[in-house]
Amino acid sequence: MSSKSKDIIFLLGAGASEEAGIPPSGRMIEKIEELLKEDPDWKQFVDLYNHIKSAIHYAAGLKGLFDGNVEYNIETLVNTLYELERNEEHPLYPFIASWNSRLVSLTDKDFSKVSAFRRLILRQLKTWVSPDDTSLAHYYRGLIAIQRGLTFPLRIFSLNYDLCVERLNCNDFRVESGFPGIGPKFPWDWERFEDSNAGPNPPEIYLYKLHGSINWKRDDARNLFCLEQIENIAPEKMELIFGRDFKLEAADPYLFYIYEFRKYSLETKVIACIGYGFGDQHINKILEQALKRDQSKRLLVIAPHNDDREVDREAQIRSRISARPQQLIMRKSSAKEFLETPEVHKQLLEVIPKPADVPF
Repeated sequence: MSSKSKDIIFLLGAGASEEAGIPPSGRMIEKIEELLKEDPDWKQFVDLYNHIKSAIHYAAGLKGLFDGNVEYNIETLVNTLYELERNEEHPLYPFIASWNSRLVSLTDKDFSKVSAFRRLILRQLKTWVSPDDTSLAHYYRGLIAIQRGLTFPLRIFSLNYDLCVERLNCNDFRVESGFPGIGPKFPWDWERFEDSNAGPNPPEIYLYKLHGSINWKRDDARNLFCLEQIENIAPEKMELIFGRDFKLEAADPYLFYIYEFRKYSLETKVIACIGYGFGDQHINKILEQALKRDQSKRLLVIAPHNDDREVDREAQIRSRISARPQQLIMRKSSAKEFLETPEVHKQLLEVIPKPADVPF
């Protein structure tokens, strides 16, 4: 079966890069808790961390959510720290009689300790998403095989901060990420994602990084550019999205990317999710809207099943996204296994729903 451009789009979650040595957000929380116990630079924040984690779980419990149903990961933690850090600048501050007294005692009263803790986490995050052995991500080359098998540019929407997809860029395979070059002289340009501007040699992949990237930086005029080296990007200056309040930030490229994701999810026939855990309610709503609009649309989920945990992953997904039974297609596979499958593009073509007038 043949296919056309836009018939298939891809959504990459943290699980897509786990086998590349980049821990997913839940595992990052576990690593933070290990550092709080063992590292002298982290131990001073133990009581603050325990208080914040307990408060997040308490708030979820008031809504009837407990244990594994509580959305608690590094994004939740960093976003909470950011909101606390705003202190008197928070719009709700005038309506709050007083902050939790124990919280105030743990934050040096001026909340400077909250800021220091958040910066420490972001500095560590930079290390986690930039592993020393980049060869671990070679399985991402499966995207090259998929593109060449489908013969049209892939639209890849990524929730990850890492550079696994960008590293596929080479002389005979172009990854378009919106930048005409490296450095402040080459700012991000949304028009580079338009097919009409692709020229005689269109890119093989259009990459939309919905939550930002570890190598992005802004100049004083707020122009966005990318760097080869990330050491000089201060933690508080990193262009990374945390929390729902930032999803629709008016600054480019975030608003543009989420609009593009909505547009292509409505137009496509198959949305292939690789390593996405369906923990982002904003993304889930866009997916659900697309599935409701077209009952022939398919959501292909590539994820390993954790048999030892006895988790019904399909039921878990259906609890978060309303979809007709035939719309959700599960593939028990890790990202590496799937992307390294010979001629995997044929499996993708088989998922595309046939027109109603095709007898078989």
